[in-house]
Amino acid sequence: MSVLIESFNHFLFILFLFCTGSTEPGSKNYSLVLTSMSWEDARSHCKQHFTDLAMIEDESENTAVASIISSYTVWIGLYRQPWRWTDGSASSFTNWYPGRPNNCASVQHCVYENNNHEWNDYSCSYAARFICHRGKGNVCMYK
Repeated sequence: MSVLIESFNHFLFILFLFCTGSTEPGSKNYSLVLTSMSWEDARSHCKQHFTDLAMIEDESENTAVASIISSYTVWIGLYRQPWRWTDGSASSFTNWYPGRPNNCASVQHCVYENNNHEWNDYSCSYAARFICHRGKGNVCMYK
């Protein structure tokens, strides 16, 4: 039964795929996934279907991601160990919401970009939409 559900979910992802526009040569491309998952599950999904959760390394990439996610809150690939991207690199660019990160209750180890396009540390178990880095190509949205 679980294989059937997984196959059906994969079919739905393909069925509702929308790709729009193109990006500048050499720029990163992203896929917005509208299914809410924990940070770990979102990362696993990105690694399975794309490359990884999005890494936002400068203002232009932050602007590109903001234009894709619109008013959604989405997981990005930043986590605490200290703050590192999923590839292990340190985060030299940040766009924290004022007063963040705050590691409330000592459980906020993952980062989402909120609907104002600012970053917030949050519990990794929270289910949110997410954005994946997918290499070069068009911008895509999955429902």
